[in-house]
Amino acid sequence: MSKARVTELRERLISAVGDFSRSVEFDFFISALVDYNPFNSTDDVLEWLQDLNRIQYFEVEEIGFSHLQQWHFDDLSGDLQHNKGKFFSIRGFQVFDNLTGDILWDQPIIDQPEIGILGILGKKIDGVLYFLMQAKAEPGNINTYQLSPTVQATRSNYTLAHGGKKTIYLEYFNGQAPVKVLYYQYQSEQGARFLEKRNCNIVVLDESDAPIKLTPNHKWLTLGQIKSLMEHDNTVNMDSRSVISLIRYWDSKYQIDVPAISRIISDYTDVIKRSEFWLSAVLQCFESRESDRQLSEIRIALNRKRYCCKLGRKAFPLKELRDWSIGDRLIQHNQNKFFQVLAVRINANNREVESWDQPIMRQRHHARIGLICSLQKGVYMFLVQMKTEPGLYDMVELSPTVQCIAENYETGKQPRYLDEFHDKELIYQARQSEEGGRFYRECNLNMIREASGFKNTDPENYLWISLANMKEMVQTQRMLNVELRSLLAYF
Repeated sequence: MSKARVTELRERLISAVGDFSRSVEFDFFISALVDYNPFNSTDDVLEWLQDLNRIQYFEVEEIGFSHLQQWHFDDLSGDLQHNKGKFFSIRGFQVFDNLTGDILWDQPIIDQPEIGILGILGKKIDGVLYFLMQAKAEPGNINTYQLSPTVQATRSNYTLAHGGKKTIYLEYFNGQAPVKVLYYQYQSEQGARFLEKRNCNIVVLDESDAPIKLTPNHKWLTLGQIKSLMEHDNTVNMDSRSVISLIRYWDSKYQIDVPAISRIISDYTDVIKRSEFWLSAVLQCFESRESDRQLSEIRIALNRKRYCCKLGRKAFPLKELRDWSIGDRLIQHNQNKFFQVLAVRINANNREVESWDQPIMRQRHHARIGLICSLQKGVYMFLVQMKTEPGLYDMVELSPTVQCIAENYETGKQPRYLDEFHDKELIYQARQSEEGGRFYRECNLNMIREASGFKNTDPENYLWISLANMKEMVQTQRMLNVELRSLLAYF
């Protein structure tokens, strides 16, 4: 791949799309198509992440709850919380049937009411849009360092509740530095283990000519490089995938000659790194004009599902939960199901503070997260589930076709469509980590499968949706859950 070929591709596309070439969506499209980066090749980035594991000290040790220095069990409720009331708490939580009042289950849950910042900074350099990505170590990461947003910080962190160093580059996301805000959305996190948790997902553009000084843990990458790195296991973290999912490459106010774009792209297969499926699905969105009705129907169906949801939820003392026990080192289910809560101590030389301890959740088994797509009337449609998760703010959001931990189900009662991903050819497959600040060494198998002619056998709970409409719905908060956004980031 050469800089000259990338420049030639960009110039030919500019000539084909007219006024659209002056839009930020066009800049996103060019950045997503190719991996060429004169500053850091994709292989260099992988080596950089590996080197940081050797160079920068980051040690995680499992400890007993009595050795937590900044946390305690509340005498009244038994909830595990920070001594200053900051960061988060592990609380008790019950789910009940609204109609009968029957308790369906209870569990520990993470209560983190503060809204954090997940922000990615973009900048055009020599005509190409780059994103400033951070190599960040988290106590729960399987391989310690993963690509995170430019800024990934809770309110407690960036207000210095930990008494440590300030959050670098925060000024680009809190209004202090002059930037163009491209995306700014509150989005949910895992609804099975967080209570109404939301983070602010932000993409901003620095349009100044001033260079930005980089730390040893930050590098400029194209959007295409980020997508290529997502094909590697446990490399691009959950927060980055959530923010990247917001980005789209089209604007309905422009009329685009899609066949002309396709012909140009076909001349640059040596440069373009996206798959044929990716190109087909994305280019369909440039000329999507018939989707408003479908979008309205999906929103109505989702809101109806929320209205009809019969689950209720309430706080309940952690020490009084049925079927759960609190030991010296673990909070766990009495039948060894679901997840555990444990305590860890971290020592590091590259974080805001050099040492801290905290509770963290450990899932007993990895999840399977799969999205089925089918070509229908010439357009790729994706089968999504209206999934109820009691920790979500609105209880129900759109999720992937399959989102489950199979080992938690009895034999013969596996979730619908799970078998559709077993021993099948997949368009995309990678093991992706969950949020490493709260979940310990957890990764889920993310999959996309094309299944032409696939029939939806459960229209009450599953819907077909186009890629264009998924990208439209993700612009509104609390519509797509984090697992679906993680897969959407592939596009």
